[in-house]
Amino acid sequence: MTDVTRTAPLMGAARGDLGLLDRLVHRGAWRWYAGGSVGLIYQVFEVVGVWSAPGASTRERVVATVALAVYYACYLLVPPLVWPEREEVRVGATLGLLALSAALFPFVGEAAMWTWILVLSVAAFTWSSQAAGLVLVGVVTALALGLAALLGFPDSIGATWWITASVGTLMVAFGHQVRQTVRLRAANDEIARLAVDEERARFARDLHDSLGHSLTVVAVKSELAGKLAERDPAAAHAEMADVERLAREALADLRQAVAGFRSVTLEGELAVAGTALAAGGVALDVPSPASVVRPELRSVAAWAVREGVTNVLRHASATTCTIALSRNGVRIRDDGAAPAAAATAGGSGLRGLAERAAAVGARLDAGARPGGGFELRVQR
Repeated sequence: MTDVTRTAPLMGAARGDLGLLDRLVHRGAWRWYAGGSVGLIYQVFEVVGVWSAPGASTRERVVATVALAVYYACYLLVPPLVWPEREEVRVGATLGLLALSAALFPFVGEAAMWTWILVLSVAAFTWSSQAAGLVLVGVVTALALGLAALLGFPDSIGATWWITASVGTLMVAFGHQVRQTVRLRAANDEIARLAVDEERARFARDLHDSLGHSLTVVAVKSELAGKLAERDPAAAHAEMADVERLAREALADLRQAVAGFRSVTLEGELAVAGTALAAGGVALDVPSPASVVRPELRSVAAWAVREGVTNVLRHASATTCTIALSRNGVRIRDDGAAPAAAATAGGSGLRGLAERAAAVGARLDAGARPGGGFELRVQR
């Protein structure tokens, strides 16, 4: 398929699979009809020449006028028909229009040279190369100048060559500017689409990171409450209270994510991690305080803690978990079953965390530890 933003500046969304009739009535085609009709203003010289020619009969004048009308119709219809086609087809159609003008000379005489301005207008709005358009302007101008000189520069065509050169150059430049504008609009539309896609990805990542963690903890605490319900109702009641609190926090996270203002803190995630791991029977060790992490890395470290703890609870079957904080990032280690832990490496949560890490110049590494267990590391 041809690139219509380069070759069909007025057709806009033209497509190569449009039928002939659809091409002629397309919205861009009507724009061309309106703008291209301006070029017919210069053809008044031909019509006047036909009807003021001495010795011509009325029949001859009518035939000449009809021939001109047919040519003008071809001029208006050719661009919409060839816009979706290959460059070779568009160039051939334009040169064919130039050759067709030769058929007008027996009816119109040398005044048929004025139609060459129309040929240059078609080239300006169908050819993708501005340089090629300017070359055609030079060729047609030279042809007009040579023919005018051969005929002794008669009054009917004496100014044809320089009007052809000036108007042709102007039209080629204008066509190029229109194509640039269409490409700029297409680029802006693409940027807007990509921005929407990026926002959707961010929203999906945030929902996974926040709700995935919260719901995992809710599931762990609910399971624990079920086990405690008969032998320790008070403890079961406390766990269910935590479940209610976590559910409310998850709802708040959801609302904040929708609003686009949700944020996490490393201190808060460490506190939540302690509660969640304790409920799951996992001992937590945090040797260093959150303040040791660089300020610009604390947000991604908080997300790493959330993702790492979620995976420990969901996959690892661990008994201990260590969150080692440093100036350049965080390491989260557990002693769970390595195969089960390693299975989390391809999850969407880790992919989202990798994107967050890359945004601040850090790197995410996750995998099974040689001595058993799993390690998630975000470092810069």
